[in-house]
Amino acid sequence: MLLERLRLRNFRNYASLDIELFPGKNVLLGNNGQGKTNIMEAIYLCGTGKSYRTSRDTDLIRWGESTFYTASRFLRKNGDLLVEVACSLERGKRIRLNGVHQDMGMEYIGAANVVIFGPDDLRIIKGGPVERRKFMDLEISAVHERYRKDLANYRRILTQRNTFLKDARHLVGSMHGKAALDVWDEQLVSVGARVMVKRAKVIDDLSVLAQNAYKEISSSGLLELTYRPSFDVVDSCPTDEQEMTQKWSALFRKELLRLRQAELMRGITLAGPHRDDITFTLDGVDMRAFSSQGQQRTAVLALRLAELEFIRNEMGEDAILLLDDVSSELDPSKRAHLWKYIDRGIQTVITTTDEKALDELSKPGKVFTVQSGSVQEVNK
Repeated sequence: MLLERLRLRNFRNYASLDIELFPGKNVLLGNNGQGKTNIMEAIYLCGTGKSYRTSRDTDLIRWGESTFYTASRFLRKNGDLLVEVACSLERGKRIRLNGVHQDMGMEYIGAANVVIFGPDDLRIIKGGPVERRKFMDLEISAVHERYRKDLANYRRILTQRNTFLKDARHLVGSMHGKAALDVWDEQLVSVGARVMVKRAKVIDDLSVLAQNAYKEISSSGLLELTYRPSFDVVDSCPTDEQEMTQKWSALFRKELLRLRQAELMRGITLAGPHRDDITFTLDGVDMRAFSSQGQQRTAVLALRLAELEFIRNEMGEDAILLLDDVSSELDPSKRAHLWKYIDRGIQTVITTTDEKALDELSKPGKVFTVQSGSVQEVNK
């Protein structure tokens, strides 16, 4: 997959922008605060439907304006894709794919695959479990439509079950109340077990790919990712996905029964995919607590490269790689390994403040200078 063209109107600090990208490396060169990362954000927005910098779509509207518009044309193996994202203060966000309006939510994710590595990525390791669940959900949803639907259903059922727990405590002692909660349990288990099994399988695959990437980037250390469900599933992980789902369903159901009184007291669901986590270990040691920031940064880069491999394996085409400020995030030796990796033919957009960084790149396809919301191609 390739991003051929990007157009912006009233997006962040851009009144208007229209650029054509190279199939290989594209470099955005300029001082801090000029708008390089805003271009990356716009590409990511068109790929995923969401910003990676803010949860409020209206933050993306240029100061003094009431709406923004972005358009990206992607070239895919199964046909071209025009993604249009607009947002107004009055109507909120709207997305169109090849002219067809799309519903908001997980259904949109995966229309165009984009992987980003930047300064904020350390939160995947250093942040709380919600950051790692967000990572899992975005990664898996990008390639598995069934997972997107299961996750949306799980969230809906979870919300309804929590409402029942809060509102119907006085009924649960009765046969009617117990039966009603049993029904909610069964719905949660049915969908939740499928979500968990898919997460476990994908994290296992990513762990192997990330190990290989880490070895290429760093000379030492064994990086491992481990999926951590909210309840014990030890000795119940058969290789067959259907059998695994059946066993985990039984364990999930048992855990909900064990926690029933505590859930009624607190009015929330205390077990399930919404409480899962991932651990990152280097040579068996928890990276969140005991690794240096340099090791954590290398691990996250390895994870992003693993994402690229995973998407290629699952989708049969490459994602687009966004590298935000890698000159300051990685030392020269690790950058050299990264440039070698992307020379395999991955379309990449790179931001940097250092013109000398261009010397490290073999054959950069296009270089753009960025200054105060104005972009100029300099190597025509």
